[in-house]
Amino acid sequence: CRYVAVGNEPFLTSYGGAYQNYVVPAMVNLQQSLVKANLASYVKLVVPCNADAYESNVPSQGTFRPELTQIMTQLVSFLNSNGSPFVVNIYPFLSLYQNSDFPQDFAFFEGSSHPVLDGPNVYYNAFDGNFDTLVSALAKIGYGQMSIVIGEIGWPTDGAVGANLTAARVFNQGLINH
Repeated sequence: CRYVAVGNEPFLTSYGGAYQNYVVPAMVNLQQSLVKANLASYVKLVVPCNADAYESNVPSQGTFRPELTQIMTQLVSFLNSNGSPFVVNIYPFLSLYQNSDFPQDFAFFEGSSHPVLDGPNVYYNAFDGNFDTLVSALAKIGYGQMSIVIGEIGWPTDGAVGANLTAARVFNQGLINH
């Protein structure tokens, strides 16, 4: 299979909803073109989403942002009916960068002195908590078994506080080991 991304993170809060009404119609048009070209079984459409499309205080209560629930339900239904995975970009660095109270060790994979407790589950890194929040959000709209693909992940080496080669190396190696 090959994948074609229809946009990239079109539901970011910083866009204020500017693109959300175009995503599903664009996917439908492109899918119709793939069918006409006899490529629909070979090329799958995806919409890489950022982790800010869903939210929760604990992973088991994850939901899509209220203003996105309807469109995400349409999008995920479309992806599912066409055999496409849900693609998500997860950047623990952004959580750290955007919130000075975010515990730095929670962004990495080496354990944390600030684990998140969620019923019987304990989360020691942002990636696992983030991923399970998405799983919960998908389950709440009826797609708990949806395939999920990580589209982008990483750590910057420059350009912001905490962005350096050492941190990037620790994060990336931690991800590989994880």
